[in-house]
Amino acid sequence: MKHMKERYEELELDAVKEQIIRHCSFSLGKQKIRQLSPRFEELWVRRELTRTQEALTLVYRYGNLPFQGVHDIGNAIEDARRNRTLSCLELRQIADSIRAVEHVVSYFKASEVETPRLKELIASFDQPMPVANAIETCISSSCEVMDQASGELKSIRKSIRMCEGEISKEAQRFIASHSTQLMDTITTMRNDRICVLVKISEKNSVDGFIHGESASGQTAYIEPKSLLILNNRLASLKSREQEEIARILFALSQKVKTVAHALEGNLETFALLDVIFSKALWAKEKNGCIAQLDNQHHHLYLKQAKHPLIDEQYVVANTYEIKEPYRSLLITGSNTGGKTVTLKTIGLFVVMTMCGMAVSAQEAIIPVFNGVYVNIGDDQSIAESLSTFSSHISQLAAICHKADANSLVLLDELGNGTDPKEGEPLAVAILEELSRRRATIIATTHYSALKSYAAGKEDMLVSSVEFDMEALRPTYRYIEGISGQSNAFAIAERYGLSKRIIADAKRRKDEQASANDIAMEKLEQLTMEVEEKKQKMEQRLQDVRLLQETLATQKSKFEKEKEQLLEQVKADAKKKLDEVQEEAELLLEELKQMKANAKPHEITELKSAMRKLQIDDEELVEESDEVFAVGDYVKLKKLNYYGEIISMNKDKVCVLANGMKMNTTTKDITHEKRKIVKKKTKGYTKSSITSFSMECNVIGMRVAEAIPIIDKYLDNALLAKVYQVRIIHGMGTGKLRKGVHDYLKHNPQVESYTMGGQGEGGLGATVVKLKQKGK
Repeated sequence: MKHMKERYEELELDAVKEQIIRHCSFSLGKQKIRQLSPRFEELWVRRELTRTQEALTLVYRYGNLPFQGVHDIGNAIEDARRNRTLSCLELRQIADSIRAVEHVVSYFKASEVETPRLKELIASFDQPMPVANAIETCISSSCEVMDQASGELKSIRKSIRMCEGEISKEAQRFIASHSTQLMDTITTMRNDRICVLVKISEKNSVDGFIHGESASGQTAYIEPKSLLILNNRLASLKSREQEEIARILFALSQKVKTVAHALEGNLETFALLDVIFSKALWAKEKNGCIAQLDNQHHHLYLKQAKHPLIDEQYVVANTYEIKEPYRSLLITGSNTGGKTVTLKTIGLFVVMTMCGMAVSAQEAIIPVFNGVYVNIGDDQSIAESLSTFSSHISQLAAICHKADANSLVLLDELGNGTDPKEGEPLAVAILEELSRRRATIIATTHYSALKSYAAGKEDMLVSSVEFDMEALRPTYRYIEGISGQSNAFAIAERYGLSKRIIADAKRRKDEQASANDIAMEKLEQLTMEVEEKKQKMEQRLQDVRLLQETLATQKSKFEKEKEQLLEQVKADAKKKLDEVQEEAELLLEELKQMKANAKPHEITELKSAMRKLQIDDEELVEESDEVFAVGDYVKLKKLNYYGEIISMNKDKVCVLANGMKMNTTTKDITHEKRKIVKKKTKGYTKSSITSFSMECNVIGMRVAEAIPIIDKYLDNALLAKVYQVRIIHGMGTGKLRKGVHDYLKHNPQVESYTMGGQGEGGLGATVVKLKQKGK
């Protein structure tokens, strides 16, 4: 049998690692994840899972750990240890890596999450800041040695700049004096020397050193004699500059050597943190969780597990569970239905957990296994002259020899590859042996004999993957406790096999089937029908729960809207109350300003107006729910008048009160009992006009409300043959008084009007004279 590590490729662990690697921040982290393999040591696994859980909590709250500045500086550290001179880039990366420790430490200090396992790693960091400071003083962020790296370098570079200036001046002087011999008025570099471009015909007439000719043969590159000494000096200065730079870099490399051990430790810690946080970022991306380890009850549980390599748009989430008294799981069902995917999902999640990784499930419990044995796929070996079946049996033999009570065994299509008459009993015998060894077994099969065997075993759980017979396609839904059929005939028909061939195959199957097989098939069919009904009932129950949640949400929404409406009504009432209070304050101010000899009736009128301004808080906050109709006898709240509704338009009503038509709204009226007037039974009385009030009080009304009342009042005055009346409108802001005067000015029945005199209300009243008939 192959070594365990080699078998995990069948579970596609490497493909999951590549997904995690996409979240890595630097190369060493990627390298460590590729090298990661399951370890079956409980303490190690618990520690790694705890670290991943702590990192996942931090990632959700604060984002990824800041890895900026971290580089794989392992080779540079080794070179420094061997007294080699590091480059500017290598030194700068070392300084950045030292600074990165500060960022990581600050991240953890700022977090409010308890992460003891990760803080153990953070505590192992060393911070050789003097080395980082020395490098940053000498080398810029663009990886160049700066002038201030040493006094000597600064002096040399100053001399270089001065020499270059002299060369430039001399070159320009030479160009100006030899312009007729030159091809161009520019200089160029040849062999690190400054040269001029001389016509090929004039090259021998110019005193200097020829450094070559152009490709066209038209130009010669000549270093004039006047520039030779200056170029030599410049070359010497640049040589000294490089020597000084080399000295500085070597000195810095020696500083790195002194802290090489600390830098290697930091690098290892960075790599571990990169691995841990990459696992956490993957878990967040997949909405995954960290499995709980169970070393007592041998309980395996994966809730809503999704295979991480299947597209999120198509993957089906399933819940898998194996717990006492069950130690084995037999998965049955149709071809292409997902049996192998189920097997691989469970196996993959186990080995991922043993690598300290999260799993893509809502919840997970994984037993502490000491090994995972896998037999999936075709391992035919040409080199070893092993057929498919031989290879299959070779692996099964090794598994049966090694597996024990703490092993997980994954077997795909057990007993396949040979005559079913021999393959079925062989598969049963292998399961019996592994069951005797108390191993946890997950196996897939088509064999009826294995289904019958599993159905009679108390420690073996039978399950299936669902197949939609109507649509003739798998649903990939896992169903626990029910064995499934292969549905080979239905699948064959879907893929084009003729009905005649399929009918013949069914007939032959029925002839060969034993009574036990037929009974088993009928039982499976009945069980599936019960399961389908159960699913439908669960779906209906879910629909009812969803409807209840919707109704509860709507009720909550309506309650909220009701509260908002009440708040709005209260706000409107407060606004109205503020307006009334403001008018009352104006009236009080008016009372204060009255002279001491004011007439009693003027004070009485003002007090009456203030009483009318009093508003009941209840009336303002809560609107009346009274229903009104034409003919109802009502009371006008503001005026304290009584009358009958003679017309209505929605909430607007017209009330006939005291012989006057008054327009108002339903919120300003309330029902009242009609006063019964006893009729005289004897005698006859000539109709006459009842007593008529000599004044009309419209204080507190708006102009639009007051004018109809005044209009009706003047009509009644003429009917009563009263030709002088008084309209009390109050002083207030003067708007009502102005509106009344505008109305009287244009009324043809009014002969004249004046403000009230002393004893007549003063500015708060208007005396009106009406025209008499015949005048």
